[in-house]
Amino acid sequence: MWASRSDLALRTRREGLLALVALLAGAPALAQSAAITASSPTTLNQGNLRGALVEVTLTGATYASGAASSHFTLTTAVPGLAVYSVGFNSGRTVATLRLHYDGSDFDAAATIAVTVAAAGTSHNAALTTGTQAVAPARWVNVSKKTIALTEGLGAASYTVVLESPPTGDVTVTVTSDNAAVTLGGGATSTTYTFTTQDWNTAKVVGVSPVANDTDAVDEVALVTNVASGGGYAHSAAASRTVRVTVDDDEQTGTDYDADDDGLIEISTHAQLNAMRWDLDGNGSSMNSGYATAFPSAATGMGCPDGGDANQTPDNCVGYELTANIDLDTNGNGSADSGDAYWRNGAGWNPMGSVDKKTNDVGYAATFRGNGHTISNLFIVSDRIHGGAGLFGALVGARVESLGLLDVDITSVRNFGGAFAGRMMNTTLAGVFAHGRLRWDGNHSRAHHGGLVGNCWIGRYIASYSAVALYGREVAGLATTAARRLCTVQASYASGAITGVNPKGGLLVRINNPRTAVADSYWDRQTTGVTTSTGSPSSDGKTTAELQAPTAATGIYAQWNDYD
Repeated sequence: MWASRSDLALRTRREGLLALVALLAGAPALAQSAAITASSPTTLNQGNLRGALVEVTLTGATYASGAASSHFTLTTAVPGLAVYSVGFNSGRTVATLRLHYDGSDFDAAATIAVTVAAAGTSHNAALTTGTQAVAPARWVNVSKKTIALTEGLGAASYTVVLESPPTGDVTVTVTSDNAAVTLGGGATSTTYTFTTQDWNTAKVVGVSPVANDTDAVDEVALVTNVASGGGYAHSAAASRTVRVTVDDDEQTGTDYDADDDGLIEISTHAQLNAMRWDLDGNGSSMNSGYATAFPSAATGMGCPDGGDANQTPDNCVGYELTANIDLDTNGNGSADSGDAYWRNGAGWNPMGSVDKKTNDVGYAATFRGNGHTISNLFIVSDRIHGGAGLFGALVGARVESLGLLDVDITSVRNFGGAFAGRMMNTTLAGVFAHGRLRWDGNHSRAHHGGLVGNCWIGRYIASYSAVALYGREVAGLATTAARRLCTVQASYASGAITGVNPKGGLLVRINNPRTAVADSYWDRQTTGVTTSTGSPSSDGKTTAELQAPTAATGIYAQWNDYD
């Protein structure tokens, strides 16, 4: 079973998936016919929100201790929308409803009404109803998301088609944002018309590379496809983009972005280590160690042009693994002085750091594992503000489809986690960690989690931890800072959790009613923990419950929605 869950966690996740949407916002008083207000009309996009959670916030009353989701009645013409759960702030003056939307299609504007039942709940409020209009969204479909061309050589094409019948003629406007990639007839913009009869007949869009030149610059163009008319008035927000790259035939040196996706390929521990000298992931570093890890690099590491006026190939946005990396560099099965990153027993030096005034200098780019692993991460850290993990800090980063095997971390104080000491404005998607993390027991400032020591603002999607933890303040995935937002979706923890309280199966020390945990669980038996802040205790399962079923049904019914 665990292997099947791991495989599911490692699969590439759709970057377009939004797991928590502020559909209805505002602060209505709980009085007769009080309205839920929104700053602008809200759209449910069936394409992007399948399986998403919609958040409804009701304020202005004190909710009784016995109030539960069954006391909130949902009335709506939107199919597939139902109350999933309800959470309250510490003073029980704010109720946050989580509505699950299963992605069912609807073809007309609809209204959502939420009724709070007073009977039997001792609410200090009368019967209350709030409404907010929503509208369907339609979109165009394209046959390809990326196209690779070579300067001076042949053209390529893709097709575009509507996803559902229109009410009238629909115009799809196709535009290239870079003159180096032209459309039919050498233009950078063209239109296609669909009628109610041929809406499902695909139109062919041709794309051609720039004529041969001598600038020695790779190019990239974003070709957008936007529909309007015929009931497609909302699809500008659901437009489709095709990324077209053009390899320059004068480019010299080693291309470290061979697939032109803006991510520099790494396959050795030296290249992994070199990322510390390029925390913004743009492929530019003056450090000699960086040049040694990436010898004879092409201009800009071979990354495509970023589209700026000087046509410099500066569009690198991070790194990606093309092979598994083992930090036990001498291969003897243990961390010792024969390893490249022994550092007199301190082990791996985490990339980026945590500043004592929270001005973190962390990795701030994409790191894509492509399903590969980094093994034997050994760290002994006593840095007060350093942060112990593969990264000291992740700030505005995205780490995806990556596994850490046989982690062995001793974090004396402050923040420790397999992936990072702390993360801010960061997403972990489809990642996992296995191993152990220990606290020496001598310092009061110690926040440790299986994946991240402390999550200030971040999101976990389809990720898990099997890291055995011993700490002062410790949780299966992460500890969290007060008043910060940390979201967990389709994730779980199974590593043993011991040490000084507080302890949490997934998270601990949340003081934010917006923090949400959805479709995520921890193993009560293997962790030894029965509670988890920010998640109802029912989300703690036995090993047997977590091992069945082996497909996306039962407690895992929503997991395919995050895939």
